[in-house]
Amino acid sequence: MSNEYHITSFVVHSQPDRVSDVRAAIHALEGSEIHSVTDSGKLVVTLERSSQGAMRSAMDRLVNLDGVLSAALTYHRVETLDEQEEAKQ
Repeated sequence: MSNEYHITSFVVHSQPDRVSDVRAAIHALEGSEIHSVTDSGKLVVTLERSSQGAMRSAMDRLVNLDGVLSAALTYHRVETLDEQEEAKQ
């Protein structure tokens, strides 16, 4: 088991006529959250995962969702599980 916890954020650009489909697909990804959506199809999304491999897999899934034109990584933080537990207290 990894002692890491990964948090990333992205600006996702979807086809404007597919925004609702893209939102539903992102919501279906465990550990994902949508923070903002524009009428032009841009979404601010965060992903949280417990390992680098799991994050890489989630990023690949996000980029390859039907209706997504691009996903730009804007932030990546790696914490230890100890730091996560301290933050919860």
